[in-house]
Amino acid sequence: MQPEFPKTFVKPDGTAVLTCPYCDRQKEISAIPFRGYKHKLKIKCFCKNPFNIFLEFRKRNRKITQLAGTYCNHSQNSNKCHLLALDVSLIGMTFSSLDAPTVNEGDEISVEFTLDDGLHTKISRDAVVRNVRPGAIIGAEFEKSSGVADGLLGYYINHR
Repeated sequence: MQPEFPKTFVKPDGTAVLTCPYCDRQKEISAIPFRGYKHKLKIKCFCKNPFNIFLEFRKRNRKITQLAGTYCNHSQNSNKCHLLALDVSLIGMTFSSLDAPTVNEGDEISVEFTLDDGLHTKISRDAVVRNVRPGAIIGAEFEKSSGVADGLLGYYINHR
């Protein structure tokens, strides 16, 4: 049984390779017309079998999480606030925080959270708030690389 909408990653050049789950035939398409519009597609293969795909435009893999941590909003000189990391990638994260003061797009923050790997790896990153959604959901983009922690975070995202 085929998953309802398996992910197909869009390459940096805007193309995606579609693979039929029935006959394994592949076809490369331009995904640019679907950016920001329609990501879930129903495809009919040359073998006459229909299948579904989800076009994934993200630059990096993102892992869904439930990791506890803290953050500090340097733009508003705030104290540490609790966060729950909802997802994480090498370039950013989404988190929620109910005890947070007002957070605005463009605010500079520092985040700390602990991975649920066997080593309880602590990740500390500087970030910029890119979006604030209803329900105190905050999207942040990490600043420059932090070296060894990036390798550990990358392993966690791709292998757990």
